[in-house]
Amino acid sequence: MRCFIAVPVSAGLAATLGEVPGPGHGRAVAAADLHLTLAFLGERGEEWARARWPLLAELASGLPAFTLTLPDAGPFPGPGGRFWAARVAPEPALTALHGRLWRALAEAGVEPEPRAFLPHVTLARLGRATRAAAVPGPWRMPVSSLAFYESPPAGGGYRILAQWPMGGPPT
Repeated sequence: MRCFIAVPVSAGLAATLGEVPGPGHGRAVAAADLHLTLAFLGERGEEWARARWPLLAELASGLPAFTLTLPDAGPFPGPGGRFWAARVAPEPALTALHGRLWRALAEAGVEPEPRAFLPHVTLARLGRATRAAAVPGPWRMPVSSLAFYESPPAGGGYRILAQWPMGGPPT
């Protein structure tokens, strides 16, 4: 199965982001599928995945919940991008979460992601590049849990296979 670890977007924020005007072409991501990817794991067996869940549960329980700022939505990764996304400000709590997650995954033998971490929530996949102007926010995104997702090979929605609450009060 293709899988990844992400922060789910709350239903309320998903509804709000669904109202953000896009460039007028492309395929919108369903509200229930909106997330902030922290680690793409690629093809993994279910047994392999389940063996990592205690590690992820421990990681989540040891971190306080926090809130992120999404300053705008626009072409991603920049002008001429083929995605429409809400950008996420690289706040210290997110950088710490991302770093701790990847250190734990490395200890479990997972190769690090070769691309730089560009935090965002994909709102639409565009059929062609766009230079449409960004739509200003800001929006606030609570981060109160981590989730292990499966990405079905034939499209369709993502499936949360496991989810763990963050342990501390929001910061």
